[in-house]
This record gives sequence, C-alpha cells and structure tokens, in this order.
Amino acid sequence: MLKSKNLLLVIALATVVMSGCGSSKEALSVSDIDNAVAAVGKVLGKNPEFYEINATPTLVNLFAADGKGNAINFVFEEGKLAQETSVAPAEGESFSASGMAFNSKVFSRVQKELPDSILRAFSVIGDNPTGGVQYRVVLQSDMGGQLAVFVDPTGKILGTDVMSGLGT
Repeated sequence: MLKSKNLLLVIALATVVMSGCGSSKEALSVSDIDNAVAAVGKVLGKNPEFYEINATPTLVNLFAADGKGNAINFVFEEGKLAQETSVAPAEGESFSASGMAFNSKVFSRVQKELPDSILRAFSVIGDNPTGGVQYRVVLQSDMGGQLAVFVDPTGKILGTDVMSGLGT
C-alpha cells in the first residue's frame, strides 16, 4: 500500500513538474554512442572505462576514466570527435562500454508517456545502486524544471527523480 502511495505521489509530482512543457520532436543522439565510444578508444589506444556517457539532441559527451581518478571529457559531434575538452577529478564508479546494452530508441517510451516534455539527454552512468550501469532520460519543462526518468535497456520506466536547474 505504501509503495502504491509513493508511486502515485511520484506520478503526481512528475505531472506538476512537467505541466506547461513545450513540445519537442528532437531525437537524442543515442545511435551515435557506439561510434563515439570507438573514437575515444582510438584516441586513448585502449578500450576505455567511462564514468558517464550522455547523448543530447546534437552530440555525445563521454567522460573517460584516466586510471588516476580523473575524467577526461570528450565531445562527439557530427560524426567526429573534438579534441579533449577538459580533465577533472571524478567521483563514482567507472564502467566498460561493453557493459552497455540498450535500444537506440530507449527514450521512446518516456517520450510517449510525457509527450509535451523537452528531451534533454539520455545518460549511461556507472553508479547503479544494484551494480552495473544505470540508464536515465532527462526531460525538461519550459518552466525550467527537470525530471530524470530511470529506464531499463528496453526503455521500460523504472523510476523518477525530480531535478532542478538547466544542467543534465
């Protein structure tokens, strides 16, 4: 009973946060992730570990582990890798891209359930509380509120988390 009430609260809160959203037909660059990972591997000369990979409507950001506790940020846009943009201390667990398995339309179910939302990003994150990687779709309302929707590799919705601000 408590779980049902919590789920209803999350759904109600999501509805409030996402109300007044603008429509977006933009797809996320999820299908570019494999090519982006391969490009980073080529630059680093090895199969890299990542802290996070995220696909926006226009590019893929990759945060590769340097083996010293830092993340190297790479940007893959228009089919090519830009030079590394920064190196910064990282937190959390890294993961191998070989551990990722998802459909390129993994965000479609979320988009169908919240059609008036603006798709901001699809992320693969190493910090999954149950081990392995975690998949998340970030949506935004035109009022600036954000909602992270956690999904499985097929796009099945697992849960949500209300975010604030404009970052992903």
